Amino acid sequence: MKNEILTATLSIATLAIIAGCGTAPASTPQQSEATANPAANVDASLYKLAEEPDGAIGVIMARESAEDGAPLILVGRIGGSANPWIEGRAAFMLLDASMSVVAEGDASDEGEDEICMGDCCATERLDCTTLVKVVDSQGKIVPVDSRKLLGLKESDMVVVEGTAKKDDSGNFVMLARGIYVRK
Repeated sequence: MKNEILTATLSIATLAIIAGCGTAPASTPQQSEATANPAANVDASLYKLAEEPDGAIGVIMARESAEDGAPLILVGRIGGSANPWIEGRAAFMLLDASMSVVAEGDASDEGEDEICMGDCCATERLDCTTLVKVVDSQGKIVPVDSRKLLGLKESDMVVVEGTAKKDDSGNFVMLARGIYVRK
């Protein structure tokens, strides 16, 4: 009788090991896709504006006049830094629409509305750029690259609707609820 109980116990233990008892269940193809691609879980239409909102102002003006927490509609061109993207997040650098970026040493006679990516223009770039963070309904940054989420490209002219975020030091960030891409 003891041998039969021992044999049955060993058989059950062997089956449990083979079946994977005590391990995490294998993920389904949908689960692994959602884990590998967070964009699969985010509805991009929540952040794309169908129509351009009225009353947009440029980054330079917003830096000077926007108040912390106030609604804001901002217009600008994606860029103003060597890499305007925040990898894996719905965030990017926005350059005032009146400015253009030129290669270092390539400034034209117009010069006033041009900045280069070199150290010589670092202060000027700060004055005419801002970070745009696309946030969800809880105010958290959307964890999907903005290029994938919204189909954005460098140099796209966009109108951003959201809220200004300013601190006592004058740092300015745009918390976006919606983006409209000008064609």
